[in-house]
Amino acid sequence: MQLQEILDRVSTYAPDADLDVIMRAYLFSAKAHAGQFRRSGEPYLTHPLAVAGILTDMSMDVDTIATALLHDTIEDTLVSQETLAEIFSPEIGELVDGVTKIGKLQFRSKQEAQAENFRKMLLAISRDIRVILVKLADRLHNMRTLESMRADKQARIARETLDIFVPIANRLGLGGLKTELQDLCFRYLHPDLYKELARAVADGAPERDAYIDRNCEFLLKHLSDCGIECEVSGRAKTLWSIHCKMVEQNLEFEQVHDILAFRVLVDDIGECYAVLGQAHALFSPIPDRIKDYIAIPKANGYRSIHTTVIGPEGRRIEIQIRTHEQHRIAEDGISAHWRYKEGHLALDQEEIQRIVRLRELIDAAKEVEDSDEFLQTVKIELFTQEVYVFTPAGDVKVFPVGATSLDFAYAVHTEVGNTCVGAKVDGRMVPLKYELRNGDTLEILTSPHQKPSRDWLQIAQTGRALSKIRRCLREEERERGKELGREMLENELKKHGVALAKTIRSGLAKRAARDLGLRTVEQLFLAVATGNTGLMVAVRALAPDINFEKSEEDETPLQAFMNRFRRRSTSPVLVGGEQDVLVGYARCCNPLPGEPVAGFITRGRGITIHLATCPQLLASDLERKIAVEWDSNVVARHHGELRVVCADRPGLLANISKIIESAGINISRIEAHNIGDEKSTIHLEVAVTDISELHTLIRGLERIRGVISADRVRG
Repeated sequence: MQLQEILDRVSTYAPDADLDVIMRAYLFSAKAHAGQFRRSGEPYLTHPLAVAGILTDMSMDVDTIATALLHDTIEDTLVSQETLAEIFSPEIGELVDGVTKIGKLQFRSKQEAQAENFRKMLLAISRDIRVILVKLADRLHNMRTLESMRADKQARIARETLDIFVPIANRLGLGGLKTELQDLCFRYLHPDLYKELARAVADGAPERDAYIDRNCEFLLKHLSDCGIECEVSGRAKTLWSIHCKMVEQNLEFEQVHDILAFRVLVDDIGECYAVLGQAHALFSPIPDRIKDYIAIPKANGYRSIHTTVIGPEGRRIEIQIRTHEQHRIAEDGISAHWRYKEGHLALDQEEIQRIVRLRELIDAAKEVEDSDEFLQTVKIELFTQEVYVFTPAGDVKVFPVGATSLDFAYAVHTEVGNTCVGAKVDGRMVPLKYELRNGDTLEILTSPHQKPSRDWLQIAQTGRALSKIRRCLREEERERGKELGREMLENELKKHGVALAKTIRSGLAKRAARDLGLRTVEQLFLAVATGNTGLMVAVRALAPDINFEKSEEDETPLQAFMNRFRRRSTSPVLVGGEQDVLVGYARCCNPLPGEPVAGFITRGRGITIHLATCPQLLASDLERKIAVEWDSNVVARHHGELRVVCADRPGLLANISKIIESAGINISRIEAHNIGDEKSTIHLEVAVTDISELHTLIRGLERIRGVISADRVRG
């Protein structure tokens, strides 16, 4: 596509647009990419021009088209966001930065890089939705020109596109872009099947086209005779949709009958239902194949009536009925809502957020810290199948298949979710884990004494619910940690005749916190509890006038105790900064390196290491608690216990063992039990170096087909 063609198109739908912005962006991009070539051998500038052309087909504003022309300048050249903001505008600078991959950072894996790139994109979306539209156009052109890549890279990019970008296009209602991406992904993920199916569809094209022409004319005449003014068109379904039907129903191509779809466009909604009545009067409808997305629109705003009937000559066909405006929104999606002033977007962010339905994903991008966990949340949230349920007031809410009454509670309000104890579905009590079904009417039951637990992370399915539960759990752990840190400081200061409360009232505690690089006294408490700040370091900052230096003859009872249990072997735990002290690990919480810990002085068995937030530790004698921390210089194996719930099928135990072996982890103990309902539980004891290694193993186990859940067991 050439620049003049882009300018002509923009002038058509935005006559007052400032075309100079686009022209300057083109010249800047041409200079920045001078001498660069695509893998196909074409000048690199052909790519940003093509992306800009796709966005003009979507009738985007001049800033978005300028962003398309500039979208690779930060990543592939020496241009910075600040330069773009200065030359063009801060808005264009932010848009280009939002689209730019963070490929210059180092990641542990390609999946982590993918997750972090996607997270950055979603956070940019929260500021401006046009970021994702440029990214989708960029991905579409890359998929159109993927043939020059190696086969393995083609498959990887196609899989990423199908998993992430196709569902987003669907969520934004970009029907045309979504279906083209699906067919392109099919081509590279299953090249042999694609060629075979394309050949079969092409072989029947002449007869099929004749059938479509014949019956479009017949349907148009009949509806016109009934006084309904309309447009009628027909087409074969896409290769991807035919392939999915074949896989889902285990059919050969010759057995797929409803590959033809007819579309009827009318002026108003009343005529849609009139056409439905006439279609059913002409042809026999297939039971349970009538979907009224006008009465209950899809989550992406799609509205239409679908019915499958036995059409002329006994062939099964689908008829889609919608208004002209509904059809425009079905094809153009979110961009159908844009309004422009002088070629620039005239909607404010509040209006845009009412149109786009990615709120849950944006919340997850802000709150989920683990990259793999975030990517799984995204895939759940973008799952295309949906269920429609009702509030007691009759409002419709849409959820992914598999969502629970707990997800419904969080969709109502965060506080309703946090205090949810159950629900009533059509008047009968159901638990939090109840899976929502189409047509359910839910009433949420709450209690002021209820609060989220970690078990809820296994029940919730939506990004919104998961992010809110994680936030609440983190806040609760922080509060426990702050209380523990306060107790530790209070007890240590008391030994030296200093009252912690007095240091707080005098402002000394606040100054001490700042001297240690912390903003508040509460942050100091938390840092002491987690071991980020040593207990004695904090005590010295809070009581600077006391001389803590002790000679060997003035050895404290604690030092004497530690020396008594000192051993030759290297300990992975530092006690008061000291190494080689006899320690044991509490079975009630099974702490692992990487988790915040605290010590408890036992009678005759040295120091027991607990999780800092362990309820048993928090309920113990405060005088016998002691600050400890993991020694980062010591690498040792620790036992962690896992419980895996899975399908009771042959070979699954071997799959689990293979995943553990490939991770370089030893299995100390393994037990399997059948629990009925064709399910089993497998208890594993594994030797890991730290908590991150255990979390990585859990994620690997959860990806095995047939594994329902994999959880850490404490105590």
